[in-house]
Amino acid sequence: MSKQKQMKGYYYAVCNYLRTPKGRHDAVDYLWAAVIIMGVAAILIGAVNLFQHS
Repeated sequence: MSKQKQMKGYYYAVCNYLRTPKGRHDAVDYLWAAVIIMGVAAILIGAVNLFQHS
């Protein structure tokens, strides 16, 4: 199987999963988790930079 066909298969599988109620709920949960992780990382980077330049 070619890489292109394999990637197309993954794409369709994800699209089909996101069409289900559980898939949509999981996607929202993953997005919130990513937002929280990026927020915490930004706060930590800011704190480290603040203390380094003090």
